[in-house]
Amino acid sequence: MALLSLPLAGAVTVTDHYQLTECVNQVAPAWSPDGDRIVYSSEQAIWTMNADGTDKKEAYDSIVWDGEPVFSTDGKHLYFASDHIRPFSAKFINIHVVDIDGLNRTQITKNADMRAPAVSPDGKRLAYLSKLTGNYDIWVMGINGSNNTQITETNINEGAPAWTPDGEQIVYSLDGDIWKVDTESKIPVILKDNEFNNYNPVFNPEGTRMAFLSDKEGSKDIWVMNADGTGMEQLTFSDQDEMDPAWSPDGKSIAYSSNKAGEFNIWKMELSITEPTIPREPRYIDEEYVVENKNPIIEKLEDFGSSSPLRLVIAAFILGAAIVIMMTKYFVKKL
Repeated sequence: MALLSLPLAGAVTVTDHYQLTECVNQVAPAWSPDGDRIVYSSEQAIWTMNADGTDKKEAYDSIVWDGEPVFSTDGKHLYFASDHIRPFSAKFINIHVVDIDGLNRTQITKNADMRAPAVSPDGKRLAYLSKLTGNYDIWVMGINGSNNTQITETNINEGAPAWTPDGEQIVYSLDGDIWKVDTESKIPVILKDNEFNNYNPVFNPEGTRMAFLSDKEGSKDIWVMNADGTGMEQLTFSDQDEMDPAWSPDGKSIAYSSNKAGEFNIWKMELSITEPTIPREPRYIDEEYVVENKNPIIEKLEDFGSSSPLRLVIAAFILGAAIVIMMTKYFVKKL
């Protein structure tokens, strides 16, 4: 068998960066399902804008802190964390939902700090962080706040959850490492474990890569790696800090927040993604089908040798003797 091709790895290249906001404390961007709008936290309020930074609109402001917003899968609602509380209730950070026009706000959690909502791909569940058992663990509930289920249980704080595209698992950071947990078995698996701090993982829409933050080069930059945790490729090279990477629905852009221009603002990077161009598994073909290009003289010698081996030996002997005689005469003349 002969080797025909070997696998090549794809690459993610940043083609451009755009600063979308110019203010103070503009963080936590998240995309609308159609990729046309971005919701983000502006100071203590929730705002939206077009994906190119135009048409900025305040979506909700309760006077107290509101942040970490995300769209519902139909784009009609916003889920977010807020210090706003019901009258006569204990003061906790809770998760709320509001219509896209800022009306009909509803608080859907209580009894402990709960934040960082992440809507499942099918729109039926919310993953979130909860301090109900003492520190921030990952929980899952129905989209209306029902059926709260604890997914992780450690004695240190987990980072913000993000769903895999199939909606079966959740990725998150814990103590500088990146983990994945199945929502049914609740068994965590570590994906990235090195001497650096890695956090805030988010999947691309295809589920083949994750963007995440790492301080591998000193400051907090955005990197990408394969879905299984292998490989690392750096996307930002700022000496300041990046945060909150959010992959666009078409997989061609990442929105994020950064203070590389002074204050934290929303930025967007455009990506060029090169996928493998040949099969991932080596392919082989039978030797009899391999066509080799040979020198015509060599082919004639092979034919001559195969038809008359004795004549080939005699010819080689005579040629060798002639070469020896010529070299001897040459050196005799030099003496």
